[in-house]
Amino acid sequence: MKASFEAFLMILLAEANTRIFLKLDHEMILEDFESLKRVFCSYGEGLAAEEDVDKEAKIVEGVVELMGQPADQLVEDFSITACEASRMGMIGTGQKLPMTPTTGRWNRADANTILKVLCYRNDIVENHFLKTTFQLAKRR
Repeated sequence: MKASFEAFLMILLAEANTRIFLKLDHEMILEDFESLKRVFCSYGEGLAAEEDVDKEAKIVEGVVELMGQPADQLVEDFSITACEASRMGMIGTGQKLPMTPTTGRWNRADANTILKVLCYRNDIVENHFLKTTFQLAKRR
């Protein structure tokens, strides 16, 4: 179960650079994950207890929630977590956001996870933020 949940996140966040999704896709992704959870816990007839499935699912659900957030909230969350991770405090005018080290763990509160969500969203606000902050090319 845990490996399946990690694979679900890998598919969402570590796909090749052709991955694009919209904020509206959040509900569909959440439904897909709920279906995956049901595989492991089918009303007491599954492979694991419902409490265990819910416990393991919290990280994935947190990341999927990020996908449903508005662009400006994602940018703010990334800015805060990137500054905290680099221990530089809040950035001032003219300062660049640091590129945070990769933790190797997907998590709602991880700057790199939030950055992946920003990179894969096809939105004007995200595109502008990524272009000005990290000089990343504009999405098509």
